[in-house]
Amino acid sequence: MSAKLPLCLLASMALPIFALAQDQPTPKTDEFFIHDGDMPVVFLGDSITEQKMYSTLIEAYTLSRFPTWKVNFRNVGWSGDRAELSSRGGVDFDGNFQRDVLTLQPKAITIDYGMNDARGGDTYYKRFIEYSTKLVENSKKAGARVALLTPSPEEKYEDDAPAGSHYNLMLKKYADGLKEIADKENVLFIDQLTPFINFIDEGRKAGILSKTEPPKGDKDFEQRLMWGDIHPNWGGHLIMATVILQGMHAPALVSSVSLDAEARSTIATEKCTIEWQEAPHGVVQFKRTDETLPWPTVAEGDVALKIPGFDPATALNLYTLKVSNLKEPSYKLSIDDKNFATYSNTDLAAGVNLSSVREGPIYDQAQRLLRAIMQKNKDFYHRWREVQLAPSPAKPKDGATDASDSADSARTAELARLDGVIADDEKAIDALRHPIPHIFRLEPVSTK
Repeated sequence: MSAKLPLCLLASMALPIFALAQDQPTPKTDEFFIHDGDMPVVFLGDSITEQKMYSTLIEAYTLSRFPTWKVNFRNVGWSGDRAELSSRGGVDFDGNFQRDVLTLQPKAITIDYGMNDARGGDTYYKRFIEYSTKLVENSKKAGARVALLTPSPEEKYEDDAPAGSHYNLMLKKYADGLKEIADKENVLFIDQLTPFINFIDEGRKAGILSKTEPPKGDKDFEQRLMWGDIHPNWGGHLIMATVILQGMHAPALVSSVSLDAEARSTIATEKCTIEWQEAPHGVVQFKRTDETLPWPTVAEGDVALKIPGFDPATALNLYTLKVSNLKEPSYKLSIDDKNFATYSNTDLAAGVNLSSVREGPIYDQAQRLLRAIMQKNKDFYHRWREVQLAPSPAKPKDGATDASDSADSARTAELARLDGVIADDEKAIDALRHPIPHIFRLEPVSTK
């Protein structure tokens, strides 16, 4: 399918990478979309949501950045689904929405449709708008805050097309329709389509992403942001999560420290405390107790970090250390007696962002949290899709053993067991969310 839209629309989708932040609509508030007490936040969408990847990264950000909040998350994405909830195996829109969303009693919901809907082109557009509006209206009636997300793009190799796909032009039309709904319904609108396309195009210009189609069937091709044309890999989902979190007005700061090495004094701290410790001459040592953890992401998505202009560490993960009046040219930083990184005195005087280093005890704790979140999401999916919604056996003929009643009883027992598993998962998550004190030590690098 090749949607033909005006060239001015194509041009509008190739905005400079530095303008991405300005392209988002002017927010009515700078308050983070997710709140303390959101139990749960629901992710609704199609197979891209069902991948449980961008949603897991958003969940990991929130749980690590706000460790005292009472908040949890449920992903109800469904492969092949459209805004009319037509692929969920239920009877109708209202029944599917009641079963998969309202029974969870969501406090906040993200809605991410369009990838499958736009296959219907201009003919289906009116129906997409109708049902997207119903999704927003029904969510609001249930008392949930709504973030309406545009679809992510395709990554293909067609000539003269944004991100190599003419289909992205039709997705842009559908995204513009979502913007109109969000304005009318006064809900948060987040455009992930345009920034994602820009990052693909910029990555190709820089030689980071492939300009030609990879070998067929190669799902692990390193120079792409997607498996196939549609489903993002971890790099693509990192872009999605970053853009969505920025659209939600997520704060960038983890914590910050500014020290004077010569005076052995604390100049400023934010979201942490510092206790100086005795150390040999020329060595800086202190105990740092943070209020929050750095945002844990997945190393398999690091290809996205090479794309010019994409910097989630600066946008959402500022975990900084600034030390002035250091006398030697360079210093080795260790945390809890484990080597972490080496920095020049000029870098330390300007301030370094420690979240960019993928090692150390703080990183390890954040990664354990991320893995615990992934396990909970796997367990919830199993409970919902593979047990709760598993087909019931056919009703027996007269005089036969009532196998369906026995199966229903077994299902009820298994659902109760899985509820306990998920509760245990969330206890483990809660325990991992809370930072612990660490000993930081800066000592000069020997020049011998």
